[in-house]
Amino acid sequence: MNKRARNRLIGISVILLVVIAGALLFFTQQGAATNMTVAEIVKDPEAVGRRVEVTGTVVNGSWDKKTNPMTFKIREADDKKDVGPQITVVYTGGLPQTFGDGVEAIVTGDYEQGELLKSASMITKCPSKYESSTDAYQVTQLKERAEQMVNIPVKVAGVVKPGSLQPPGGAVRFIILNAEGASDELNIKFDGALSDEVKDDAKVVITGELDENGAYIATEVALEK
Repeated sequence: MNKRARNRLIGISVILLVVIAGALLFFTQQGAATNMTVAEIVKDPEAVGRRVEVTGTVVNGSWDKKTNPMTFKIREADDKKDVGPQITVVYTGGLPQTFGDGVEAIVTGDYEQGELLKSASMITKCPSKYESSTDAYQVTQLKERAEQMVNIPVKVAGVVKPGSLQPPGGAVRFIILNAEGASDELNIKFDGALSDEVKDDAKVVITGELDENGAYIATEVALEK
């Protein structure tokens, strides 16, 4: 290859690299999400039409898994009484097992008029809670007393049955087994947030009540101390 051809090839290569770098920068910027709080996004009219990442707390009772797509509301984390600004998330992605009332959700999507955030990407975070099992029933003990324990607040301790964890909104969130190794198991219904540590074989202490059908309606799920 002569010198002129080599220089021409080098020049073309440099131009191609510049074009590729520019294209990558453009598409990266186009797809980048702006981090915003709930309070910031509802006050910013320029947020409409932008891709954003919003962190907020899921408002209790604002979601229904059966709707398609599922919608829910998020608020500021420190707005415990739900009196501050909220936005509605229209969610089309897979629902994390840790999702539920009161969970911290990091939602990425396109913000639209009417305080709507359309998203297919969500990460949930929930701090772990710990509880002593000293005053809790084992699964077998509770089932033996089931008729006397209906609609009475009671704690039960057990181990999460492998493969039983489900997203919220169904008849059963997960199943617990006797911590002592007996074969008895108990269906747990819970629509609240779960920490990532509540997983297969985790030892848990649950607060709630038995219903008339023998299902346990949980109000709080903690890891055993």
